[in-house]
Amino acid sequence: MRDYPNMSYCMVSNTLAALEQIMTAMDDEGDVAFLKDLNRDEMRAFDELKYVARQFSRRAERAQDQAIDENVDEILAAE
Repeated sequence: MRDYPNMSYCMVSNTLAALEQIMTAMDDEGDVAFLKDLNRDEMRAFDELKYVARQFSRRAERAQDQAIDENVDEILAAE
């Protein structure tokens, strides 16, 4: 975990807050102006964030679906 920016107990909350900060900046400045203000490194990070966000969304949906399936299996097995 030493290369991660957040402690495990607050990583989701901290990441959500950071993403909300980006969304607010995009709203306040306008999408195009926001992008124009990014330096080269930030633009690369922005592109990587889009990619990782898509991966996260797919994986989160899959994990929740699996959790629901396992819960249903546990309930059915108890009957």
